[in-house]
Amino acid sequence: MSSTETPVMEGSLDDRLSRIFASEPVAMAHPDETWRELRDRAPVHRLGPIVLVARHEDARDVLRDQQRFSSRYFVTGSRAQAIRASLGPEQLAANDEIGAFESMYMSRSDDEQHDRLRGIANRVFTPRRMADMRSAIQGYTDEMLDVMREEEVTDVVSRLAYRLPLMVIADMLGVPPSERDQIHRWSGQLGRNRGGDDPEALMVAHRAMLEFRHYVEDILVPLRQHREGSDLLTALLEAEESSRLSPVELTAMFVVLLFAGHETTTNLISIGLLETLRHRDQWQRLTADPGLAPQAVEELLRWVSPVQFQWRATRTDVEVQGVRIESGTTVAAVLAAANRDPEVFAAADQLDFTRPDAKQHLALGLGPHFCLGNALARLEGTVVYETLARRFPDLELAEDDPPFQGNAMMRNPARVPIRLGAERRSPSS
Repeated sequence: MSSTETPVMEGSLDDRLSRIFASEPVAMAHPDETWRELRDRAPVHRLGPIVLVARHEDARDVLRDQQRFSSRYFVTGSRAQAIRASLGPEQLAANDEIGAFESMYMSRSDDEQHDRLRGIANRVFTPRRMADMRSAIQGYTDEMLDVMREEEVTDVVSRLAYRLPLMVIADMLGVPPSERDQIHRWSGQLGRNRGGDDPEALMVAHRAMLEFRHYVEDILVPLRQHREGSDLLTALLEAEESSRLSPVELTAMFVVLLFAGHETTTNLISIGLLETLRHRDQWQRLTADPGLAPQAVEELLRWVSPVQFQWRATRTDVEVQGVRIESGTTVAAVLAAANRDPEVFAAADQLDFTRPDAKQHLALGLGPHFCLGNALARLEGTVVYETLARRFPDLELAEDDPPFQGNAMMRNPARVPIRLGAERRSPSS
């Protein structure tokens, strides 16, 4: 297989889609052709209890419209009902307990609850405040690369992609460095339950949620007493003190920020670098001009789609492309298909770091639920790609086609082995 050739899965469109949504590793590793066929042949498509929406315009409308599409898809809608009907008593109790806790996440709430939770965090996640973190992100990145350069073959995933964003958000929330690997393990166990229909993954996720929740409750005790820390920590504690956040909502806010606060950037770095090195011309373009990194990040967000799709549940009967979707139906806005829509992006199936309209991607969502940490994710990605291009221009893959893991929504490579190569000397050295 060449560096840019994508293997084609066999079977009907529904067979291939079902394999992706079942989180089969091979299907997750190479979904592009299936998403392309979905968008071009069946842009509004029923698959069991869900409806897939694949065109950019339609996916954009679903994400923007909080009045007709609910973010409480995990407790309401056809998919949630189908999952509950398939579970035994113990599994059903675990499923409902997870749902009750996650209903306090801002990303899984609607209307007043969402606006209140979002308003609290918005005070801190501003582009200006995120930009102030650049020196810390640069320091972490250089520190990790200094360790990685001592290894003949090193793994981007374990050494950099998950560690950097987790360290940054953990710093913001006052989590000690020694406890961050455990948070990553809990996050992975919670993430594997995104499909919702794997009983074993469900029970593992339930245990992880309880452990994660108890851990956060314990660390909040001294944090409440000392009131020292970042702007984010201060804003959250003040919101609890003023009764804008209940104690359990504060716990949920910590959990979701630690859980979701590093996943998107992890995938942007790990899958993004894998794809960049598969398209050697783009890597060479970046090494020739590391200042191109912000544009490269936007194109990689479009190309990779770190979150492959977003779930919603219809709050009323709706019509998309002439297809009637009944109230209470689970809808998947397939970002990975929409982000390569040729109606929006010229030569959409080409990776191009100079693409002028890359920012029209939907990778970070849109509307009321637009990614809270979008500025931070973009900054972390920019620092990583700029630093790699500047310091290690001969960087290359040590494995062309690594296995994927996780779940269909947030697929991720198990590893991305690379050889950093010789370090480029700076002009002052």
